[in-house]
Amino acid sequence: MGLMAKIGQVFSRKREPELRTIIREYYGGNVGWFAWNYAQNIYSIPEVRTAIEKFAGIFAVIPKYFERKDKRGFVTYYEDEASRVINVKANPLQNATQFWVNAITMLMLHSNVFVEPTFNRQTGALQYLYVLPRDSFDFTLHENYATVKFLGLGKTYRMDDLIYLNRFSQLSGGTKNDLGLYETVIQALASQAINVANPKKPRAILQAQVGSQGNLKSTDKTGTMKDLKGNFDEAVNGIVYFDPQWKVTPINWQENDVNRELMQFIVNIVYNYFGMTENIVNNKAGELEWAMFVKTNVEPIAKQIEQEFTAKLFTKREQEVGNRLELDVFNLSISTLQAKTAYFNVASRQGVHNIDEMREIVGYPPLPDGLGQMFRVTADTVDITKVNEYQMSKNGKGNFSEEKSPSPDSEGGKQ
Repeated sequence: MGLMAKIGQVFSRKREPELRTIIREYYGGNVGWFAWNYAQNIYSIPEVRTAIEKFAGIFAVIPKYFERKDKRGFVTYYEDEASRVINVKANPLQNATQFWVNAITMLMLHSNVFVEPTFNRQTGALQYLYVLPRDSFDFTLHENYATVKFLGLGKTYRMDDLIYLNRFSQLSGGTKNDLGLYETVIQALASQAINVANPKKPRAILQAQVGSQGNLKSTDKTGTMKDLKGNFDEAVNGIVYFDPQWKVTPINWQENDVNRELMQFIVNIVYNYFGMTENIVNNKAGELEWAMFVKTNVEPIAKQIEQEFTAKLFTKREQEVGNRLELDVFNLSISTLQAKTAYFNVASRQGVHNIDEMREIVGYPPLPDGLGQMFRVTADTVDITKVNEYQMSKNGKGNFSEEKSPSPDSEGGKQ
């Protein structure tokens, strides 16, 4: 980032003293309160935390780059204070991975999340990122800007100063986008567990032996059950005595303790809501299922993050010259070594990647002396106008030479 761009960025943050009040209002300047709130958001999630944290953990490892892309498509990556915030240390209490897990967990759980960026007063560069606590809110659209009012806090802020992510297309407050089925799911699972552990649940049937007197009066039934309880209370080494006229028939609740079909149905609903599948949660997904998960669930959120962070962290001038945040979702798409090998076999033969680029994907350093910078293609295809000459050359009956196409700057090329 050039000196003039930084100076422009400093002046573009002239509302900074007003903006910083949102951190002070929510956390009161108390770092311990921020830490407690962060821990609550992450670790106090009930049964569906598995699906949420799995998604957040996957998302947190996506490579993130600050880059400048010119009109021809060439990309220049750069590292500065802002890139270290995104990839190393998001704020005094969270490293970058903890921040992204926190942000995506809040997004999955509450369907909305606000992130407040703070900027260095001297350089104008990004300094910290804070995930704001959950709050109800309402948007107001003005002539050329929008504001958000946090109902719990009772204050209004410009949307230009906050990073906002949501899971639904409608613009509405946090209380309107919550998972309505969430409580129903938890209650269904909890009621089954309580029913299984209920000590008063019938475990056996007490019947009179064949030929014994039956049809007891209500008072006699009560007395008999009291005697039975007394005998069990006086059990010796696990052995209990009761009158031989009675027959005990155990009830086997093993198959009916938990409605497993209902439980699985509920779990699938939860997984589907969070964009997960049982195979992905349990690390059993095949390459195709994994690729579709990345394409349909991870990539849309990554694109929203790219757009929001680019719009809020860079000035308009910086955006015009191609500065942006990129999330490299492609690295997730090819998950296994087998899939990477198959991809490299095609990409290297068609000039899609050079050797150094493929080595970078698997975490290896470039080849020395620039040996891995050459792009190569296979020679098993040839221009149709050169087929006969090429074939004769292979048979040793002629010399094959392919004319070079005119370059854009040469005579006959594009000017």
